[in-house]
Amino acid sequence: MTDTLCISITFLDNLFHGQGDYGPEWPPSPFRLYQALVASTARNGCDGNAELGWFERLSAPDILLPLYQKATSRMIFVPNNDSDKEPNRQNRLAPKRVRPTRILGGLPVHYLWEVKPEEKILAEKISEHARLISTVGWGIDLVVSNGQVLSSKKVAALKSQYRGEYWKPTNGASVVLRCPKQGSLNDLRSAYKSSLSRFDGNIYKPARRAREFQEISYAHAGVASRPVARFKLLKADRDAEGWSAFDQRYVMHVAAMARGVACKQSQSSGFDFPGGSETYVAGHTGTIAITPPRFSYLPIPTICHPQADGYIRRLLIAEPVGGDKACAQWAHDNMHLQTMVDTGGNQRAILHTSTPDKVFNCYTQAGNSFRTVTPVILPGYDDMKYSKVEKLLLKAIEQAGYSTEDLDDLYVQKAPFIKGAYHPRVYARPKYLKNFSATHVRLAWKREIAGPLAIGAGRHCGLGLFAAVESS
Repeated sequence: MTDTLCISITFLDNLFHGQGDYGPEWPPSPFRLYQALVASTARNGCDGNAELGWFERLSAPDILLPLYQKATSRMIFVPNNDSDKEPNRQNRLAPKRVRPTRILGGLPVHYLWEVKPEEKILAEKISEHARLISTVGWGIDLVVSNGQVLSSKKVAALKSQYRGEYWKPTNGASVVLRCPKQGSLNDLRSAYKSSLSRFDGNIYKPARRAREFQEISYAHAGVASRPVARFKLLKADRDAEGWSAFDQRYVMHVAAMARGVACKQSQSSGFDFPGGSETYVAGHTGTIAITPPRFSYLPIPTICHPQADGYIRRLLIAEPVGGDKACAQWAHDNMHLQTMVDTGGNQRAILHTSTPDKVFNCYTQAGNSFRTVTPVILPGYDDMKYSKVEKLLLKAIEQAGYSTEDLDDLYVQKAPFIKGAYHPRVYARPKYLKNFSATHVRLAWKREIAGPLAIGAGRHCGLGLFAAVESS
C-alpha cells in the first residue's frame, strides 16, 4: 500500500499574484513550489541533493485547490528590461497590467504525490524542507506551508472533506502548469549563480532564467463550469427581423465567421488574453504540442423540440473548462451587434447577445450521458477497425482536457442520433481534416460533466459537439 507526500500552502492575505517571467499561473505550479523548496534548503544551509534529486523525478501531483476568483486588474509600472539599451531615463519604467487571484474560504492548496514504501524516508526529508517555505510566486506572496506523509486512508478522508476543487494531470489542455523534471535542480542553481554575477564592473549581464521543466496539462476531476457567451444569429439586413439560419453541414464556416469577428474586435480592445489574442482568440498555436487555452466557437444546431430542423440559429463562444469567465464576458460585451461576414465579403448574420433558452440548455447543462449532434473528427484514420476507433476516441477525450478514468461507457455509429443531424461524410471540412475519420458518439460518464462538451480535431470550430441525452 502506497503512502502520499502532501505539501500544503496557505496564503496569508488570500491573494496570489503569480506573475513573473512565465506569466500568470493558477494554481501555483508544482515548479514554483519546487523553486521555493530549493530556495528554502539553501537559506537554511542544507544540501538536500538526495531528496531534491528524487523529488524532481516524481510524476506530476494531484492538486486540491480552494475556490477562487480573479481580482480586479490594475496597472503598475516596473523597470523596463531593455532600459539599459535606452539612454533616455524617462522611458525606464514600463507599464504592466497585473490581475491577482483571490482565494476564497482561506483553504490551503494541497499537492499530493504517491510515494513507494522504500521512498518514505526521502519523502519525510522533503516534508521537513517544505515546512521552511515562507513565500511563493513573486516572493511577495506570504504563505504558511506544511509537509507530511499520509496514509491512503487519511488521503481519502482529506479529499472527501475538502471544500474546494480536485485537479488531476491529463493529456488535455484545460490548464497547463509547469512541473519539475530531471535536471531542474542543477538548472535552478545555475540560474541563481548567473543572477549573482549580473554585474561585472560597469557591464550588466542579464540573469539566465530557469528552463529545465516540463509542461503538464491539468483538468478538473469533478464538475467544473465552462464559461460561455451566448448569441442569437439575426438577419444581417438591419431593416429585417428574425433569425438567420445556417445549414449545420457548414458548421465550420459559421464558426470561422464568428472567429473573424472576435479577431477584429480583439485588435482594438486592449484586453489581456491568456497567451495573447493570436493564440486565445485566433487559435494560432504553431508547433506547440499541447493545445494552449483558447476560445471554442460552437454554432448551435436547433434541437430539443418536435419541430426542430437542425439549422444553426445560435452560437456559443466557450472558454476552456474551469475558466474564470473573464474572456467569455469580453466576448459578450465586445461582439454584441457585430456583423458576421463570409469569405466573399457578404454580410451573413448579426450577433446578438442572448439569455439561456431551451436550445442553449441542451448543450450547456451538466449531465452523465451525452450524444453528438455534429460528428467527432477523430485525431487520425481508423482503418475501418473498431479497436482503432476506440483508441482514437480515447485520445480525443484526453486532448479535450477530460480524464478517460471518468468515462463509464462509449458507443459509436455512423448514423446520427438526433433528428436534423447528418452522416459524418457530408459535413464540410478544411483540407487538414479531410483524411481524418469521423463518427457519431454516445458517451456515459461516472460523474456529471458540465457542458458544452466538444471533442475531436474540430472541437474548437463546431464539430464533435455533444448535447445532454436527457434534453436532446
